[in-house]
Amino acid sequence: MDAFDNMYRFHAAHEDTVVFPAWKKELSAQAYDEMREHFVQVQQKMIGADGFEDALKKIEGIEHELGILNLAKQTMPTSCKRVDGTPAC
Repeated sequence: MDAFDNMYRFHAAHEDTVVFPAWKKELSAQAYDEMREHFVQVQQKMIGADGFEDALKKIEGIEHELGILNLAKQTMPTSCKRVDGTPAC
């Protein structure tokens, strides 16, 4: 799983910083809009018109069941204090 995580982070960072900016630079505004619309249609076909919003609701339900809905309770506050206020660093 760690190998997959490392690969995916590199892949996503490369796409965000190299591939997509170069791609957008080479496309005309019209071609970019057409491509964006195409991807919206593909997404809607694959996961439904409200697929993204439905996925967020499902994730929220899972997080609620697991007791991790409030991420502030799961991450270290920047002040180095625990949620209960006691020092953590």
